[in-house]
Amino acid sequence: MHRLTSFLFLFISCVCLFNASTKTRAQDIHTTQLRFETERYQLSEDPTKHQLSIIDRSTQQSLRTLTLQDKQRKPSRLSAVLHHARRQSFILVLPDIAELWELSYDPKAEPVYQGWVHDYQMGEGIADTQLFAPRKTLLTTSLDCFILDPQRPYLAGADTHGKFQIINLDIRRKIIETQFDHPVFPCESVIEDMGSTSILHLKMQHSATTGADHPILMINMKTGQQVKR
Repeated sequence: MHRLTSFLFLFISCVCLFNASTKTRAQDIHTTQLRFETERYQLSEDPTKHQLSIIDRSTQQSLRTLTLQDKQRKPSRLSAVLHHARRQSFILVLPDIAELWELSYDPKAEPVYQGWVHDYQMGEGIADTQLFAPRKTLLTTSLDCFILDPQRPYLAGADTHGKFQIINLDIRRKIIETQFDHPVFPCESVIEDMGSTSILHLKMQHSATTGADHPILMINMKTGQQVKR
């Protein structure tokens, strides 16, 4: 009788552990969201943990998991993933922190130095030599609505209050900033390749003065100057 009781107790314990494990896996699957994929890579977000995972689609192997937070450990949502095929990188748009992250999958990409670095040539700082090392551009404010120049290292971004910036990914800083008195929408705009440069056809909020439903302002992505035709 004692042996039977012990066996039943062990059996019930195993069933409970199995159910708990199954429930945990189901919750993990439920909270993970596919955000972007290419022929080779899959990027999935777990918004409850503020994490992004990069998976090799051919092997289903997890290549890297990143926690989306700034230096002060403030977490951020992931509002968009942009793919810059020419640079072999993904750009993460993080609307809750004033940072823009570029994740390179180029095997020849230079090491990324995290933290304060005073002299990259001397190798100061901690070098991250792995693929998808976050190369961070510090912004003066949080931006959300972005469009990238597919031929060049430029992005245009804006917030909901009309602040507009063009950012150079090579030097990791803004090259132009404009404060409009109404919202602008680079993420809903179009970029025209002109050969030597690109022209952003920047979509703007309705203006009573122009009478247009969606006025367009043309901006040179390399210089940030307005173009008139």
